[in-house]
Amino acid sequence: MVLDHVARSQQTLALIQIIFGLIALAGLYWFSGASSQAGTSQSGQSSISQVSISQQRSQEQMDGAEQAHQARSHASEEASKEEKLRDLQYMVEPGDTLEAIFRKSQFPITELYEILEADEPYLALDVLRPGDRLSFRIDPSNKLYALSLVVDPSKTVSYLRGEDGRYVYDETLTPTAWITEVVRGEVSGSFFVSASNSGLSENMVMTIHQLLKNTLNFRRDLRAGDQFQVVIEREVIDGIAIGHDRLLAARINARRKEFGAYLHGDGSYYDADGSSLIPALLRYPTQKRFRISSPFNPRRLHPVTGRYAPHNGVDFAMPVGSPVISTGNGRVTRVANHRYAGKYIAIDEFGPYSARYLRLSKILVTKGQLVERGQVIALSGNTGRSTGPHLHYELHIKGKPVNPMTADIPVLQSIPAADIASFRMHVQSMQTLMLDESQIAKRFEHPASGSPQATDPAQKENL
Repeated sequence: MVLDHVARSQQTLALIQIIFGLIALAGLYWFSGASSQAGTSQSGQSSISQVSISQQRSQEQMDGAEQAHQARSHASEEASKEEKLRDLQYMVEPGDTLEAIFRKSQFPITELYEILEADEPYLALDVLRPGDRLSFRIDPSNKLYALSLVVDPSKTVSYLRGEDGRYVYDETLTPTAWITEVVRGEVSGSFFVSASNSGLSENMVMTIHQLLKNTLNFRRDLRAGDQFQVVIEREVIDGIAIGHDRLLAARINARRKEFGAYLHGDGSYYDADGSSLIPALLRYPTQKRFRISSPFNPRRLHPVTGRYAPHNGVDFAMPVGSPVISTGNGRVTRVANHRYAGKYIAIDEFGPYSARYLRLSKILVTKGQLVERGQVIALSGNTGRSTGPHLHYELHIKGKPVNPMTADIPVLQSIPAADIASFRMHVQSMQTLMLDESQIAKRFEHPASGSPQATDPAQKENL
């Protein structure tokens, strides 16, 4: 019995050991599986991370490629646009007007009006001359993209259509140089014919006449064989004159007496003794003083269009019909009626000065006419695009608009005592140059774009 009991105990113990062994093996197996799964999970996460980085880099490369493609496409579109634009050249013929040219070229007149609006502060397009060159840049649908005008060989103005559909003014300048030359001759017949035959332009001859007419009677005092010498500056491009001449000095020997005109640093002409040959300029273009309603402003907000544009003059508020006077001696170079500027006059005052008078109701002078300082040339008005009756007055020095109320203009009747010594040295140098026979005058043929305006035949006869 005892033995049976011991045997059963041993069997029970062995069974318990087997069970614990199986449990231990099961735990070990479970632990190994969990570790393996953890390793696999970490490996999977690493793989996923690497895939994500690779995908990100791939996306960035695709984005960069897309941006580059878009840039190339934009550049290609711009190049294609430029290729599609074409230029139409037009040479102005006698009797042509800008409106007639637009109609002939089948451009909408509304485009012309928008261009004239951009041109209002400059008035570069207002007077076309036979031989002027226009360039129209148009797209395949015949829509105007830009208009250009060759003002002279040194300057081209353009009107470019912006993104808002409006045109803006632009100009291209070609570098020029000035050369000094001496022109000599002697009187044979009239002074006008003699000086023109020597190589002086018509405008230069008229300038000399205007400067010396108060001291020299060109019809009565000059005789055949009388000598004259002129020092001029010519503006050139690659050695070719472009029609912009400037008088530095002129001298005429008549009846053994010398008559001369010399340009001083203040822009005025004086005789050899330093006395002024032309009256000083007037500051105001009216006989009475009127209120300034709009001052000179290179960047003014236009009261009608609401756009910023240069206001190249001064506006004087005055009743319609008020007398307008010339601020200096000069020659009328333009009489016109502009859609936006109204009726206006341009006067080339001798020396570097010129003036414009806009918004007029009535013009009392004609193109080519010589006018005197203080002479009534027009009546003020309210023409063109205007917000009320006024006179718009502009003063230009060497072709550039300046503030007429503050500009340094000639107001003296003689050279100041402090400057007279240097002025006389200048006169002596000019006379030496004029008498130096080694200086040979060269003749230049002026292009049509720079040729002077025709002179009244009656004025030529007086020379």
